[in-house]
Amino acid sequence: MPELPGTPPPAPRPFRLRALDATAWFRLLFGGIWLTVGGIVTVVFTVVGGPFWNDIALDRHGVKANAIMGTMEATNTRVNRQRVHRVHYVFTDRDGVERHGVGQTTEPWRFYAPRFQIEYDPGRPGLSRISGERSSVFGLLVLFPFGFAAVGAFVFALGMRRVLAVRRIYVRGEPARAEVTAVSPTLMRINRRRVMRVDYTFDTIMGRMTGRTNTVHPPPVGSQIWILHLPSEPKRNVAA
Repeated sequence: MPELPGTPPPAPRPFRLRALDATAWFRLLFGGIWLTVGGIVTVVFTVVGGPFWNDIALDRHGVKANAIMGTMEATNTRVNRQRVHRVHYVFTDRDGVERHGVGQTTEPWRFYAPRFQIEYDPGRPGLSRISGERSSVFGLLVLFPFGFAAVGAFVFALGMRRVLAVRRIYVRGEPARAEVTAVSPTLMRINRRRVMRVDYTFDTIMGRMTGRTNTVHPPPVGSQIWILHLPSEPKRNVAA
């Protein structure tokens, strides 16, 4: 059998990022982008519009009180194309302590009268909202970008799991010649290039084994490639 170039160095060998297949890269990139974008949007929505869990606390513990109108100012935030206005008010809690509160509304005409009702948490009197309004501007809508972040985190975790598995095989694995038996397209693309699945077979002391890898540079069917496998678990293998 002719010499196959590129013989892997003996174990333990240093891990190289080029050992990662397209599946690992796709999971890391796809998951990382969704995690980053979804996380940033969630944080921005929460900081700008207020945390939605404040409304949950007020739904459970809130009590009503009369408030006196202070000032009102328009913000740069819009909900359903309506500008959000910030309303400052003063109220007295049930202990007789005067409190200052800030609420939001998209219906500023409701507050032409100097008095209106608010709801506040007796355990945290600083937490209040205008009756009929939300404490947070976006409410549970913030869970949509959080959902993208959660999906991204899951996919990224799968990618890291793949990285650790490939690293173990690449560093400690035993090299073997493999023959490419099939090349077929996948649904994945990286940098607009179609990712191809490469199936191969190789011989071990346990018999003939199969493996596969994903790459945007597939070798032709019938060619030989180097693979690395764990002698005790030859089913765990990667392209060298």
